[in-house]
Amino acid sequence: MIDPLQAAWLRRNWQFAGATMVFVLFMLVHVVVFNPAAKRYRAAIKQAADLGISIERGDQDPLMPPRVVALISENALTTAEANSRGESGALTSALLEDLTRLTGRLNMEVIATEPEAVVQLPTAVKVRAHLRVECSYPQFVRFLDELSRSGKLIGVDRFSLSSGERTKSVLDLWVTRHILKQDPKKT
Repeated sequence: MIDPLQAAWLRRNWQFAGATMVFVLFMLVHVVVFNPAAKRYRAAIKQAADLGISIERGDQDPLMPPRVVALISENALTTAEANSRGESGALTSALLEDLTRLTGRLNMEVIATEPEAVVQLPTAVKVRAHLRVECSYPQFVRFLDELSRSGKLIGVDRFSLSSGERTKSVLDLWVTRHILKQDPKKT
């Protein structure tokens, strides 16, 4: 069947012969399976491009969900307006009004409010305040729940809840509100 010289050559070079066989097998699979699939994919991309639809991931920026767009737009000002309102104290006043209104709605008694320094960042303004409130623990939990549902970028930096003379406790609360700066040219 096979010449003894060829059989001896195959025994000496079995690795080369095996690699050649594997290469031929992969080429066959490539031609039979991969090329038709690649042609169908290129045709689908061309058809989608003709319809104005992009299949490629890198062609378009991903769209933000509507809730995220609404959250950003509700908590953003132009850079000039954010700077001027931050320096004038209007943002701090608005934060304290919102917090006082929320505590009043939850029957919490505000003992003191203290505005803190406004921090101007390149892309945002941080407005800080300190509140001292008399409330019960369930009222405090409802306050945090309402704060989380307010649609404003308000974070509780730290708090301290200590028992008071009566049934209510005294809550020391430090909060920060973030106002995003937007350039009108980019929106």
